[in-house]
Amino acid sequence: MKGTPRRFFRASIFLLLAMICVYFFLHSSFFQVDTITVTGNSAVPKHDIIELSGLEEGINLFSADENLVSRAVEIHPMIKQAHLVRHLPRALEIQVSERTMWAVVPANNEFLIVDDEGVCINKSLLFPSLELPVITIDPVPQGILPGQALESQGIALIRKVWDGLSEQEQERISDFHYTVSNQELIIYTIEGTEIRFGKDERLDEKLSAMNQVFQLEQDFDKSGQEALVYVDIRYKGQPVVRTSG
Repeated sequence: MKGTPRRFFRASIFLLLAMICVYFFLHSSFFQVDTITVTGNSAVPKHDIIELSGLEEGINLFSADENLVSRAVEIHPMIKQAHLVRHLPRALEIQVSERTMWAVVPANNEFLIVDDEGVCINKSLLFPSLELPVITIDPVPQGILPGQALESQGIALIRKVWDGLSEQEQERISDFHYTVSNQELIIYTIEGTEIRFGKDERLDEKLSAMNQVFQLEQDFDKSGQEALVYVDIRYKGQPVVRTSG
C-alpha cells in the first residue's frame, strides 16, 4: 500500500508528459498545411472561396476553425453551405454547395434572380433568357441585394406548387403572383386563366384542381367557343369557374 501513492504519482507524471508530447506533435511542422482544395464549386472561383475562408498555406492543420471558415465562405451570395474537412497530415478541403438559379422576380427596373429558398443570387437589367418561373410579389421588393432573402413564406409556397406539377403542367404556367398582406397566391396560365390558389393549405386538393383547369383550357381551346377567365380554388368544395361565354 505504501507504494500506491508513488505509483500514482509516476503514472500522473507519465500521463502529463505524454499529453505534452502529443500537444507539441500536433502543433509541429509535420501538420503544416501545404494544400488547400475546394470541391463542389462551379460558378464561384476557387480563389474567391479560399480568400473568403481566410485559410493560408503554412498554418497548422488543427488551428483552422471549422465554424468560422464555414460562416465566412457562406457570406458569398452564391454559396449555400460550406464545410471544412481536414486530410492528414497537411491538407485542407473546403466543400461547398452553390445556390442555383430557380426563379425570376421583377423588382422596379431590374430582375432579381433567386434560388429555391428565395435568396437573391444575382440582379439583371434584362430579363434572363433562361426558362425560369416568374414570380411577382406585392408589395414589390425594394433594395434587395445579392445574398438577401425575399419573401420566404411566399417563395416556399410557390416551390411546393411547382414541385407538385408535372413538367408538362409547369410549361402551362405563365407566372405566379404572391400578395404578402393576405399570404395568398394567384397563378396565371399561358392561356390567360387566373387560378386563385389562396393560402398554403389543402395542397394536394388544389394541385388536382389545377390539373382539371389545364384540361378545361384544352377542351375550350378545341371548341373555340369560350375561354376560362378565372378559377377560384381557395375554398373547399367545387371550384368557382368563370368563363368568357
